[in-house]
Amino acid sequence: MITQLVYAGLNATGLSWLRRWSTRAGVILCYHNVVAEPLRDGDTAPGLHVPLGRFVRHMRWLREHYDVLGLDELLDRRAAGRSLAGAACVTFDDAYVGVFRHAWPALQELGITPTVFVIAQAPAQPASFWWDHPSIVAATNAEQRELWLGKLRGDGQLILRSLPRSAKPVPQVPRDCWAADWRTIRAAVREGIQIGAHSATHRSLPTLSDSELIEEIDASRDVVAAETGAVPSCFAVPYGRWDRRVRERIREAGYRAALTLDYGLVTSATDPWALPRINVSEGMTDYAYRAWLSGLSLRHLVGA
Repeated sequence: MITQLVYAGLNATGLSWLRRWSTRAGVILCYHNVVAEPLRDGDTAPGLHVPLGRFVRHMRWLREHYDVLGLDELLDRRAAGRSLAGAACVTFDDAYVGVFRHAWPALQELGITPTVFVIAQAPAQPASFWWDHPSIVAATNAEQRELWLGKLRGDGQLILRSLPRSAKPVPQVPRDCWAADWRTIRAAVREGIQIGAHSATHRSLPTLSDSELIEEIDASRDVVAAETGAVPSCFAVPYGRWDRRVRERIREAGYRAALTLDYGLVTSATDPWALPRINVSEGMTDYAYRAWLSGLSLRHLVGA
């Protein structure tokens, strides 16, 4: 409650507005999915599935207060050394069904072009992602997550097999929370949506060998390009996990940029192969949303 009062104060006093324009920085938003109605606790991974009503409210406010660009246009401004003050773009990781069913039509009405980062192997056999299975959600804690993303390398098949036999997940995940198929993605590309690469299998890249990195980073782009006719120019790192070796592999692969989940704003001086984003969760209040976009996240500034 205190945190939300602070965020309300930042907006009421104009500090968020002042920060937004004084930094001369732009912002890249990261969403994961958009669903028609709020989901019940425990149905899917918390934080990823933003209800449509809240998402539309976010986008209307964004369009009123920012110059909303496509990702390539924002990167063009950054490369030219131009001010990014007031610039924003919208991205989605994972290419969920709900993004194409709910978010994309709403964005088209508002004249906003997002970039969707596709896990290259997911659309061929659409299913839910491992992190959304109810048994996984029930078992998740900080220690368990580190085990899954470290020792098990973020490999969904290994993680699901590691569950106790009695806890094997059942197919209860809503269809909006499945991976979209190639037919759906191709149709959206024809309508103007932008596509990026999000690895081949969504494993944790720092845990992989050099040859596995090539498969995840280089080959995933080839698959997405072959299936959609659009060659991804940008790469989003799975789980937001990267290191210098991963960064260099993405750069050497010829991508113009790599996007992380590190919190922060973007300026002309920002490393293009380690771009920060604002990760928007389903429970973020409107006041917190506006403050975070200006660079005033209490969680990141003071650990609140």
